[in-house]
Amino acid sequence: MQTANASTNPWANAATPPTAMPTPPSSPPRRPFPGLPGGPKLVDRAPAWVLAVSALIVLALIGGGAYLVIDGGPKYPSKWDARVAPIADWVERARKLDYKHPVEVQFLTAAAYTKVSTDDGGGDGATAESAQATKDQVAQLRALGFLTGDLDLDKASKTLNDSGSLAFYSPDTKKVYVRGTKMTPGLRVTLAHELTHVLQDQYFDLTRVSSMSDGRASVMRALAEGDATRIEDQYATKVLTKAERAAYEKESNSAGTAAQDKLDKEVPPILTTVFAAPYILGPELIAYLEKDGGEKKIDEALQNPPTEEVLFNPLMNGKDAAKAVDVPLEAPKGTEVIDDGEFGPTTWYLLLASRMQPNRAIKAVDGWGGDHYVVYRENKKVCVSVAAKFDTPADQKEFRADLAVWAAKSVAGTASVTETADTVAFKSCDPGKDAKPVGGGVTTDLLGVPAARTEIYDQVVGPDANADQASCFANAVIDRFTPTQLNDAAYIQSAQGQQLLASLRSTCG
Repeated sequence: MQTANASTNPWANAATPPTAMPTPPSSPPRRPFPGLPGGPKLVDRAPAWVLAVSALIVLALIGGGAYLVIDGGPKYPSKWDARVAPIADWVERARKLDYKHPVEVQFLTAAAYTKVSTDDGGGDGATAESAQATKDQVAQLRALGFLTGDLDLDKASKTLNDSGSLAFYSPDTKKVYVRGTKMTPGLRVTLAHELTHVLQDQYFDLTRVSSMSDGRASVMRALAEGDATRIEDQYATKVLTKAERAAYEKESNSAGTAAQDKLDKEVPPILTTVFAAPYILGPELIAYLEKDGGEKKIDEALQNPPTEEVLFNPLMNGKDAAKAVDVPLEAPKGTEVIDDGEFGPTTWYLLLASRMQPNRAIKAVDGWGGDHYVVYRENKKVCVSVAAKFDTPADQKEFRADLAVWAAKSVAGTASVTETADTVAFKSCDPGKDAKPVGGGVTTDLLGVPAARTEIYDQVVGPDANADQASCFANAVIDRFTPTQLNDAAYIQSAQGQQLLASLRSTCG
């Protein structure tokens, strides 16, 4: 979704009476998505194809310098690299946290950066076991309708990790790795992002991600990226000159276009969507938290991440319904268990939205209360079973009906839905690589819909609209506007769009 600041807000309506509500219009989780490998580096700079960010050119590495050791742990430089120090000083002030110590920033050639960014730590070559695991992951994606045909998942994952990325901070090595040989405005913005990750790690321990549940790990990653994106945006706005911002945007567009072309050729949309999710949903959650309580609320969330339901819909933050319930589930007897964990509302949304309108999928997912999935091999086929509970009986009824619609479009005999008094159970098996695609598929545009809901709420809530009114309006807009219309300023400003908005305002009071 394209966003706009107050002065250029395409949703603005000068004719709106003063009493009416204002109208407003980017280690990862252990399993960022059922069927996918670990994903990108634990914390990395949003790649250009996600946010159209800066160029890939940085200064050459200069070795040497004094180092210090803290508590017998990793070695750290005694001071920041001179090129980085001014940015680190600014980030400290903007983020309202002081660095406990500097970290090393390695400026690498493009080839060296690619090697580091695509190294999964798995050693040389694939074993028979890892090759089978990769095949199983592809089969899981087919079972969920997210992929057809076959896929070199390892190659696609490496392309995602490297394409258009500018740098990443590794909480494991406590170093920032950057691609290129020349300093540009884009690099300075990139370093503001990465140096925010350094602060997050020093105060909130980003390595905790590897020990968190699937859902909370997803939220932790999204919070980290959203927070770093917030500081990076402030740096670009407040520090860069007008000429530097123009150069930054030009570099961003060029790098983003080149990276996107490569991804379109080599990576299926489901992978780019999952990769992009923290950069799309995270900033909206951070903006919501910042408006609710400033840096304190952001710090509290990083220290104790909320459930994934809050990431999908920040308006649920602090509510009892956002507390995920435990849902027991075991693989059928006699099957080989491959994986298990939390499916989560974002995955459910993408699953349903791949075969129905996004507004319908969001309504169904909003009633989610908790779930558990298990992947297993049954009669030589990879299958995925998920059991889910819901906030109310009405939520369960609605979800079951929509999930049945999804299953009915699957290859005959591969998907089924069952129900008990308080649980909906779902099973889907790999239809094989020759199965034809069903539905509209999954793209990053789908994630723009829940992100837009949060953004609209944040722009509406205030003196003229309480939380209930703002929530009503935000939900009504995404229900009545298509994703294309939400992203079309001309339509929003048209007589038809303004008439619809006026009607929604009236309905929400």
